[in-house]
Amino acid sequence: MNYDAHQQPQEKKISVELTLNEALALTGVRFRDNHKLEVNAMAKIKRQLEEQIIDSRRNVQ
Repeated sequence: MNYDAHQQPQEKKISVELTLNEALALTGVRFRDNHKLEVNAMAKIKRQLEEQIIDSRRNVQ
């Protein structure tokens, strides 16, 4: 996925709802028996980014 940040004149913001444990996992806290917390959190962020990029491309066309 390529995205040219220079196309956007201002910083865009996204919102992603994470559980407390998911947020902690993204900061580097390790949950021995639950690596899925970090995986799920990253998946949520990636999904939101993809939706944002798709929406911005629709608005340009």
